[in-house]
Amino acid sequence: MDDIKVSVIVPVYNSAQYLRQCLDSIVGQSLEEIEIILVDDGSDDGSVDILKEYAEKDARMRVMYQEHKFAGVARNSGKAVAKGKYLVFWDSDDYFKADALKLMYEKCEEDDADICICGGRQFFDEEGFETPAPRYIRKGDLPDTVPYNIRTAPDRILTVTINVPWNKMFRRSFIEKTKLDFKPSRNCNDVYFVECAMCFAERITLVNKGLVVYRKSKRSGLVASIDKGLRSAIDTWIDTADNLRANDRFPARSFANRAWEDILHLMSNTTDWRVFKEEFEYLRSGALDRLAIIRPDDDEYYFIKWQNEAARRIFDNTPEEFDRYLANFFFARDAATTAGKRAADEKNKKKIDQLTKKNEASEADICKMKADIAELKNELKHVKDETSKLEKTLGRTQKELKDVKGKYDSAQETISLLNIDCQEKDRLIAQTDKTLKKKEKEIRDIKGSVSFKIGRGLTWLPRKVKKLVKGKG
Repeated sequence: MDDIKVSVIVPVYNSAQYLRQCLDSIVGQSLEEIEIILVDDGSDDGSVDILKEYAEKDARMRVMYQEHKFAGVARNSGKAVAKGKYLVFWDSDDYFKADALKLMYEKCEEDDADICICGGRQFFDEEGFETPAPRYIRKGDLPDTVPYNIRTAPDRILTVTINVPWNKMFRRSFIEKTKLDFKPSRNCNDVYFVECAMCFAERITLVNKGLVVYRKSKRSGLVASIDKGLRSAIDTWIDTADNLRANDRFPARSFANRAWEDILHLMSNTTDWRVFKEEFEYLRSGALDRLAIIRPDDDEYYFIKWQNEAARRIFDNTPEEFDRYLANFFFARDAATTAGKRAADEKNKKKIDQLTKKNEASEADICKMKADIAELKNELKHVKDETSKLEKTLGRTQKELKDVKGKYDSAQETISLLNIDCQEKDRLIAQTDKTLKKKEKEIRDIKGSVSFKIGRGLTWLPRKVKKLVKGKG
């Protein structure tokens, strides 16, 4: 394909359970001028067979293979061979709305943007339902003007969205110019790439629609492996801060907000006390300062209000106290969330009951409509049959009419010939009558002449004798 508008890069690792849904949503994109680079990261669950199957059916697909080196390395491998004008990095257990690439591509072109952000939705795998996910575009953090950059929105540059690559489209020439790569770490490999790109970009635009659907599963993902990679995640944030400082692109407050939110999420999901304690002490020993995470005097520095209290506590508490604080906070929040879900479920149940009744009434109406339609179809068939008969009769009548017309035309031709003949005879009769009248006049003229009378007198005696002789005979 000569004109590749978007390169879709997908790292794949043991995602056979969800892979078909993901690939179907990619090949079904309304934007067709794409290439799909699938990088298998050493899968052993049948994912490779699925990749080969799809690649045989769609020439836009390319499958690459590597040993298990995590998603960051896979994304870098795909990025290195990409040819599209823009890049997207999607995950193999997620799925995507059919117009996602088209809308983001058109927005990038319209705004001449280095990056386009889109909204997201969340699919709860165990529960089996999809919901909006406002955190992928936070309306309260949107800058006044779009496109925007670090100069026009320094405090919000990193908080409009979160540090995931899959709800963003990147101009390839911009990525190549900045020489950005994903980190090879187990966790948070995308932090460095995404946050640096956001701070380096000259023009960032967005499509405020939920175009990508992130799958949330208790069995997999970041939360399931965080105990093994919490230190690497924190170090990735530190490397990102160092790189931004070196390039004079470090938005301290925005960076602190983004990093603190992510670190709190990671720590709250840590199940190994030893890991939690070690990382608490690591943060206190200088990491917080390198991340611009400060102890706030009020509740304004961090945009998510409760995180101001959390920031004060990590500076003031022991590891045990901070662990209890996080546990109690998230327990209370989860309890409130659960209660809210139960209330919402009850409300939804009432709506479902109402909809069920409406549906039953609608089904009855539909049954009646189907019966009416069947009756109309029968009537239509009868009309068609009658029409067919009439058409046959009309055909015969038209043929007979044609024959009659032929005979009529022939008779008209004969009458025309007879008229001509009659006119000729009338002419001859008129001419003969004229001649006869002329002869009669000549006879009258002769009889009236003196010579005729003298002749008549002279021949009287002979004619008399002739009659007498005939009479005797």
